[in-house]
Amino acid sequence: MRILIITAGSRGDVAPFTGLGRRLLDVGHQVTLAAHPSFEALVGGCGLKYRPVPGDPQGLIRDWPGRRRGRRPRR
Repeated sequence: MRILIITAGSRGDVAPFTGLGRRLLDVGHQVTLAAHPSFEALVGGCGLKYRPVPGDPQGLIRDWPGRRRGRRPRR
């Protein structure tokens, strides 16, 4: 089976999916992980195929609603 995993965010958001992808690869699936360009080496180092997701993960975190001006997001 061909599987595409798409993830965005920080390394802590992306890294768990490399483990999942590796397990799927080990049991015979074709796995591609799409993430921001800064994670290409992490994904490739796990033996997974990589596809880029456009954007800047640090910018996403910085611009998350409520992060600006020191406010916390509403719950």
